[in-house]
Amino acid sequence: MAGISKNISLVSGLTILSRLLGLLRDVLFFTCFGVSLIGDAFILAFTIPNLFRRMLGEGTLSSAFIPVYTEKIKDGLWEKAQQILNQVLSRLMLFLLTLSIVVCFLSWITSSYGWLESLKWSNGLFLNSFIFPYVFLICVSAIMVGALNSHGKFFAGAFSPIILNISMIGSLALFYFVFSQRELDLALALCYAVILGGVLQMAWPWVQLKMGFSWKWKIDFSSSPGLSRIKSLFVVGFFGAAVGQINIMVSRFLAYSLEDEGSLSYLFLSARLIELPLGVFAISISTVFFPELSRAFSSGKSLEYRNCFCRGFRLTLAITLPAAIGLALLANSILKVFFQWGEFGANDVDVASQVLFISCFALPFYALAAYMVKAFHAQKEMKIPLHAAVISFAVNLILSLVLMKDFGMFGLAWANVFSAFVQTIYLAVKLDFFDLKSLFLNSVFSFPCIMISSLSMFFTLWFLKQEEFFGTAKFSGIAELLFMIPLGVVVYGITLSILGFPECDKIRERISAWTFKKK
Repeated sequence: MAGISKNISLVSGLTILSRLLGLLRDVLFFTCFGVSLIGDAFILAFTIPNLFRRMLGEGTLSSAFIPVYTEKIKDGLWEKAQQILNQVLSRLMLFLLTLSIVVCFLSWITSSYGWLESLKWSNGLFLNSFIFPYVFLICVSAIMVGALNSHGKFFAGAFSPIILNISMIGSLALFYFVFSQRELDLALALCYAVILGGVLQMAWPWVQLKMGFSWKWKIDFSSSPGLSRIKSLFVVGFFGAAVGQINIMVSRFLAYSLEDEGSLSYLFLSARLIELPLGVFAISISTVFFPELSRAFSSGKSLEYRNCFCRGFRLTLAITLPAAIGLALLANSILKVFFQWGEFGANDVDVASQVLFISCFALPFYALAAYMVKAFHAQKEMKIPLHAAVISFAVNLILSLVLMKDFGMFGLAWANVFSAFVQTIYLAVKLDFFDLKSLFLNSVFSFPCIMISSLSMFFTLWFLKQEEFFGTAKFSGIAELLFMIPLGVVVYGITLSILGFPECDKIRERISAWTFKKK
């Protein structure tokens, strides 16, 4: 367990750096583009390759690949493991190269010959023709990162987003502030920065595998039993991932279709802020626990698997629930302090904070659903996540179409919340060893402890917000965040410790041991 904690700390630390850079990237993006048609067009174009990235690279293919690859390593069959890696990469590269050529050509042709009456859609497809090859680079990178994770090496995968963020930040700063590029020209420069970042993201784990594990790359289209297992796992799981990503795409297309300018930008911004705690901690926990869950299940150690799952579940909920509460209560101040610059004005902050407040309700459900999907994947069970994704998609689509008529982008935000809730409940019900009674009564989940601590933090921050100790100016917002965030963390942490949260007990034991050694 010490190794797991160390790896979570490593991944979380690098992910924090990545998310901070991502926050800076988003601040620069909205400073440069504001809430505009070109900004919306870039967001839509960037969404499309990321959809495939999550389906093929970091999603189902990686989840199908890691358990089989891990088994070969565990059995000492390094040559077989290398073969499986080469077989998967060879097929993936061929498919993605073909897909990139077709999509780029069709996007460029459609946008360049006036076939679309809407300039908004034409701009989105035009930018997509330049940015889509990123999918090839990042998906290949994700499989190699999965191989490194199976060896217990998590640095390359956690560092990869940092590379992309630096590339995009550099591009925005250089072309907006130095070369004074605006609108479509600036968006094109940003597309090129994404491609450059993707090249570096692919090169990093490639070098790590070659230098650290003597990996010998070669094109291999042969078959093997291991590859057949990956295919069988992938085929079922792919539909679940595809449905999940189509769910996101549908929401963004519907937002893009609204007459209100900037609807997609507001929803995108709220999603990015939600992803900050989600990516820093929740996804880090899933990334580190997934190989451990796979090893325990493949070894037939059911008790170890359950204990490992419960610990990951507990940590995920303990981090994302208070994060959602804090983000919802401080939404306006956070947006004002970080994003009210340049083209992004005070009115944009007010609207964005309302969307963010709604989206915060979905944060714990997103995190728990993502973790439980990984738990099913570790069991090589792909059908249940597929069913959950289909149900979530249906709920989201129906509610989106109904709610957007009267509530616009706010209706789309609520539809996302309800669909995330339904997906989480379905996955929880389908876990054999997990039910509502065990959640409340089994001490290993620490659910009452987490809920009481979160409520303590909520009422403390809510009371101070009602008293309006801080003003409405930007510097008052900075003071509010500098006071309220540490206060919330302290109140939550102390309450957790008093109620006996397991990780708090371990921290106290380590501090006591360290103090004893110093004496």
